[in-house]
Amino acid sequence: MRNRESIYRKLEKLDHTLINLQRIVNTQEPIESYRLNITKSQDIVDEIRSMVEREPNSPQEQNSSIR
Repeated sequence: MRNRESIYRKLEKLDHTLINLQRIVNTQEPIESYRLNITKSQDIVDEIRSMVEREPNSPQEQNSSIR
């Protein structure tokens, strides 16, 4: 995988966003703050998906699609 480090950084970013969502729930922040972070998380997942799809398939892979 050529972009392994970049994907790991995106996963770390996603992890931090999820931790922030837990904090928002625990502190009972406004729902808009929660929605904003959910959208941010979904965007990160889409970015990671796109990065993985651009990677060439190895001979060991059986499925050509992740979804």
